Amino acid sequence: MKNRYIITAIIITTFLVLSCRSKYYREIPYKIVYNQNEIEKKLNIRKIIPILDTLNQEYETNLSDRQIYLKEKYSIILGIKPEELKNYKFYDFIDKWINTRYAQSGFTSDSMSMAPFVSALYQYSFKKKLPSTPLGIFKSKEINLFTGRKFLQEGDILFFRYNKDIPIGDVGVYLRNNRILVTTKRDGLIISDFNQDYFQLRYISAGRLIPKDELEQD
Repeated sequence: MKNRYIITAIIITTFLVLSCRSKYYREIPYKIVYNQNEIEKKLNIRKIIPILDTLNQEYETNLSDRQIYLKEKYSIILGIKPEELKNYKFYDFIDKWINTRYAQSGFTSDSMSMAPFVSALYQYSFKKKLPSTPLGIFKSKEINLFTGRKFLQEGDILFFRYNKDIPIGDVGVYLRNNRILVTTKRDGLIISDFNQDYFQLRYISAGRLIPKDELEQD
């Protein structure tokens, strides 16, 4: 019986020694050395780059705190890179009046109708005096009208028809990425989505300021 235990012990010891000397164990290094780039390449791992990275941005020199604030705030709202936003006067004026309550007519310190607001916005941002009614803006000689939605650019004026008896009922302002500036009775001045059926079904035309040199030629 004693010899049987000795033989069994010898067999087990021999098995363990041979196992440790096998190819599998010999290939395990004492110190694991790896290359992170090679691992990512072999596993097809792609580094995720944020679409809107507002950190470590290289902005124009000599920007004020207000301009940096506008750049970072509205780049997020509009879904663009911060360096793409440069019309600071335009967004500064908008930002000061966002959420101002709706009024059927006029533009005061605490309420507004969209057309008078657009007139004030354009005078402040582009030094252009436009009429203060939707139809007046539509007929203005300062505006070049077009209908193609794919041609819309920042600052274009949108014309809407809400009533069959009134050809141009209200206006809005196109910003970027189908974001538009409009007024609503519930929320006042807001940035909304132009793709909503409410706007698409009522959209009539768009207008863009005619460049000064073209006006002078006329």
